[in-house]
Amino acid sequence: MRRTINIIFSICVALHGIKAFATPLSIVNCANNNEHTENTKLKLDSDKDQLEDLSYEVNFPARIEYGRKAHTANQTPHVAMKIGDKWLAGSNRGEWGGELVLIEPDKTHKILLKDNIHEIFRTEVGIIVVAGLSHLMNSSGRVYLVSENGSNLDYTLLFGLDAAPEKSWMTSEGEIFINTSYGASIIRTDGTLKRALCKNHEYIKFKGRS
Repeated sequence: MRRTINIIFSICVALHGIKAFATPLSIVNCANNNEHTENTKLKLDSDKDQLEDLSYEVNFPARIEYGRKAHTANQTPHVAMKIGDKWLAGSNRGEWGGELVLIEPDKTHKILLKDNIHEIFRTEVGIIVVAGLSHLMNSSGRVYLVSENGSNLDYTLLFGLDAAPEKSWMTSEGEIFINTSYGASIIRTDGTLKRALCKNHEYIKFKGRS
């Protein structure tokens, strides 16, 4: 009995310590009113014709009446960035997947990683790729760092997000804001990650804050 009481007491002390030293998330303005534009970057909503010229063939499973089967189609990237004479392009087909590809000048391509690609940013620490998927009850997101290795490109998983990215952009100061259903992840110019809550965000309203 005494041992049980001691264990409960220890847990209470630990929780009190966590509460005492925990720092509340800062509330920031997540509106992209100072978004940085990249003149070597293409996005589907504004550069559709140019991105269609970068289309590549891709195989992915498609739903049929009795299950799924492999399907081949031409994929138009959702976003692409010029790297030398090549293009780094990303696609997002929702539940049917996506990929980050390197497209050569002769239009041949190489898949670097398979994920639902949302955005690509050029930063001082390297190329940042934002990816993730929200489907049914699952929602997840990831941030990759792509770096040049001679004539090749390597990627590293930098961060896992609390949910799939909804909107992301780079500010004129060089910070990358990534909004999810739980708030904002901010990648600082030194490559570190900061968590914050967005003003007038659904999560803040749920918590009773404005």
